[in-house]
Order: sequence, then structure tokens, then C-alpha cells
Amino acid sequence: MIYLIPILNACFGWLIISLLFYFLFHPRKRKNLFIIELQGFIPKNLSQWGKQLGKYAAENLVNIPQMKESLLKGERLEQINNMLEKKVDDFLRNKLKEKIPVFSMFITEGMISKMKEVLMAELEKMVPAAIDQIAAGVEQEFNVEQLIGEKVNTIRAEQIETVFYKEAGKGIILLKLIVAILGFAIGWLEIVLLKL
Repeated sequence: MIYLIPILNACFGWLIISLLFYFLFHPRKRKNLFIIELQGFIPKNLSQWGKQLGKYAAENLVNIPQMKESLLKGERLEQINNMLEKKVDDFLRNKLKEKIPVFSMFITEGMISKMKEVLMAELEKMVPAAIDQIAAGVEQEFNVEQLIGEKVNTIRAEQIETVFYKEAGKGIILLKLIVAILGFAIGWLEIVLLKL
């Protein structure tokens, strides 16, 4: 009878690990057992994790105020202004003459330079305001924190469990084997100590 100790220890270790992984996902819905409420660790915390993940993403990954700030920095703003200047120059030199051929008779190089200067001065004032306005609209419409929180809340615990066991299945079986072998070895150690 004493020689059953290693086998019982191995079974007990295997059972403990199996129960540990079972209670990660089960029961999926909250169950009341007298004074104890039971619910799997992952289903219980999924909505809270969604909020935390959304908050993290909004602060560190898709931070619209930070993007706006980046666009309004000197060199980025200069890049935008240079691109606009090329477009204005192309418009005044080529497209305006194509669209309204009569203007080509009256527009001189000096006039093009003056018009370009006036337009660029106005555009340089408008760009930061436009970026501010667009960013504010995107931030209102695209609330990253709320969006990610809602998406995580739509994930079912069954889906997570399926993916978890698909990816970690071999590792879990290996862990159960290691614990069972340790339990078996400890069982033999207990027998040796009892015999002393």
C-alpha cells in the first residue's frame, strides 16, 4: 500500500496542473456556490484587460495628439510647406495657363513670383490650423481606447481558449509530465524517509 504514494503523487501533480489550466477558462459565466462566486480567470478579467489594452494603445501606439504635435514640429511643417510650394508653383506656371489660356498672355514671371509669395504666406498660416482641425475631428471620431476595449469585449473566451491550447498545448503537456515525474520522485523520497 505504501508503494502507491509515488503513483498518487504523480496523479495529484498532473491533476493540479490540469485544474489550474481548466480554471483559467471555466466556468465561463459567473456561478454562485453559496458564499463563493466562481468564474474562470480569463472570462472574469477580459473586459478589464480590454480597457487597459485600449488605454495603453491610445497612449503609446495610436496617440493622435502626439501625431498632431509631430506634424506641427519645425521640419515636418517645413516638408509640408515645401510640398505645397511645389504644387502652387506647378499650378501657377502650368495648370492655370492650361485651364485659362487667356491668362498666359498677361502673367509674367514677376507676377507668378508675387502670386506664389502671397499664396504661400496664406497657406503657411492655414496648415497648422488645418492640422489641428483634422486631428480634433479624427480624435473625436476615432476613439482608440474605446474602439480597442469594445473589440476585446467582443472576443469570446472560447476563441481565446482554442488559440491558447493550439499554441501552448505541447508546453502544457510537458509541464504536466514534469510535475507528474517530480511527484513520482517525491513519492519515492517519502517512502525512503518512512522506511528510515
